[in-house]
Amino acid sequence: MNLLYFIIALFSLQGLCLYIGSRYASGLKDNEDYFLASRSLKFFPLMMTFVATQVGGGLVLGSAEEAYRYGWWVLFYPMGAALGLFFLSLGIGARMSTFNVSTVAQLFETVYGSVTLKKFASALSILSLYMIFIGQLIASQKFLISLGLDSQFIFIAFWLIVIVYTVMGGLKAVVATDVVQALFFLVVFALAFFFAVWIDDYSFKESISYQTSFNLDIAKVTGWLFMPMLFMLIEQDMAQRCFAARSGKIITMATFVAGIITLIICSIPVFFGVLAKVEGIEIRPGSSVMMEMIQSLSSPLLSAIVGSAILAAVVSTADSLINAVSSNIAQDFLKNASVKTSQIITAVIAVAGIFISYFFSNIVDILIQSYELSVSCLLIPVAFAVITRKGPKFAAIGAIIGGLTGFIGLRAYPLDFPRELINLSLSSIGFLMGYLLDYRNGVQNSTSR
Repeated sequence: MNLLYFIIALFSLQGLCLYIGSRYASGLKDNEDYFLASRSLKFFPLMMTFVATQVGGGLVLGSAEEAYRYGWWVLFYPMGAALGLFFLSLGIGARMSTFNVSTVAQLFETVYGSVTLKKFASALSILSLYMIFIGQLIASQKFLISLGLDSQFIFIAFWLIVIVYTVMGGLKAVVATDVVQALFFLVVFALAFFFAVWIDDYSFKESISYQTSFNLDIAKVTGWLFMPMLFMLIEQDMAQRCFAARSGKIITMATFVAGIITLIICSIPVFFGVLAKVEGIEIRPGSSVMMEMIQSLSSPLLSAIVGSAILAAVVSTADSLINAVSSNIAQDFLKNASVKTSQIITAVIAVAGIFISYFFSNIVDILIQSYELSVSCLLIPVAFAVITRKGPKFAAIGAIIGGLTGFIGLRAYPLDFPRELINLSLSSIGFLMGYLLDYRNGVQNSTSR
């Protein structure tokens, strides 16, 4: 691959995004404008930002790497993200938008009447989303190194551009740039796929029929499929888009179409991972399976364009995460924060993430553990809140304690059973016990009167 072509394509795209994002820097009135785009998102930008938010480093680079090892089984991972979008399209997303809140954590104050629970839920959300953001940074750095571009200056300069337009324009800038970057990587990935099929029809057929003899761990499949799917229902960056939509009908349509697109486009990295295995491509330590396969098939120019499209996918997820984490901090922990304060918070957490990313290495494991933490503690009480709109505080406390106990305990004392299911079972039991405790207290109080 020609690195000059790659750098030109990469920075040209981000330069365009910087220009688009800067257009939204002026005229921001308040945090509802900055974090929720004045609740005015229409179908197409909402659908594209849903796709851009999900198709990131894990679903592109991570899926290709895992497919090289496990074959088509890895489709469980993008399928989890797609199913999460489909669940939102069944009315869950539209119902969430009817709450007068700005973050998922605020449901714990609105529904369960507890500010403390709101802050705890927000802290869990911040931790999970921030680790996923770190995962995107790791993915981009490993990817650049795999291309032979081991330049910290380029890595930091690239991310500083992303941070600048994310900080300046808030969610409006994020959505606008998501549309541009999603269109870019959707078109480029599709062209790369059809080019691979056209160049070697026999290997394509071999790849489609390829079956791995590896006995895939059921716990790994559970983590791939259920954690992304369930996390979708409670993660702040997805809920933030539901809160920002113009109507519930638009959310339903946008999430359904986004689910279809996500599943289709994420099948392409899996295909290239399987194709690399079938072709017997030797993957150098630390290199990208997908890019190794692309470079073996195509010209330096096409490889450079595909490389920039992969990083566009990573960035379009990362900027959403930055904005979502900032939203949790500014709206759950600060009172009446100004737009300027929110911009400063966004800048600080994003820049800090660059330096923190140097202390981690594995992409998919970070993502799965981040999903698991929030899902284990928050899924049950959030689902109950969305369905009933009113719930007892002790039930939410019990659910969080149960899920957190499982998350920590099963790492110290692992069992031969998918821990995600155990965690959710413990959270459900904790919720039920808290519910019964609240009911008993209510009966005793009414009797004493």
